[in-house]
Amino acid sequence: MTAGRILVIEQDEELALGIEDALEEAGYTVVRTGDTYDGLKKLYEAYPDLVILAKEPPLVNGEDPCLRVRQACYLPIIVLGSNDDASEILELGADAYMTKPPGLNELVARVHSLLRRKSRYNSQGKNPKLEIKNDRLKRWNGSKLTETEFRLAYCLVFNKGKLVEYSRIMSEVWGEKEESIDTLHFHIRSLRNKLQALFPNPTDITCYRGVGYCLEEVKE
Repeated sequence: MTAGRILVIEQDEELALGIEDALEEAGYTVVRTGDTYDGLKKLYEAYPDLVILAKEPPLVNGEDPCLRVRQACYLPIIVLGSNDDASEILELGADAYMTKPPGLNELVARVHSLLRRKSRYNSQGKNPKLEIKNDRLKRWNGSKLTETEFRLAYCLVFNKGKLVEYSRIMSEVWGEKEESIDTLHFHIRSLRNKLQALFPNPTDITCYRGVGYCLEEVKE
């Protein structure tokens, strides 16, 4: 039995349940959601080892969901969709592409293969980005961040040096739950007070009033 946590992002309830059953039978723990934004939120909560993602229309800001997941993590990604989308999705960073509905035995075999490859690369030191991420997780978990601050920090650090709009931050931190801009500002202020515990170099969260936030190193 192979241990591991799989995040499944699929709107089709029947298909998602079938995937969940097949993976759990193979020994995996499954975290499932039908919403891309909620899936991005669960990346920061569940610490999955692999992501299975259905091909969906672009997000509100025009970004492809697969690309957004790839930007947020260095985990293996399997995308489910039609034959016509295969080459485009692989170019966006997916590790494997399967047509819907996938054969469940083949899907489980793909999961096994990608996780074996991931494990081999980690043991050989060939995936420094993933190691950096794991180091951050250990450091941040000891810095007394709240769950909301933790998700905020992850959203900003994976876009370090880039302006992230309010709407995008709120979608990735709270998913479909509606929160006010004032709530976002409150949590950002709280996170600012803990930044030095997270980063070795002086770092601040710059506010672009009315637009969004950007995590930047402070120039001395």
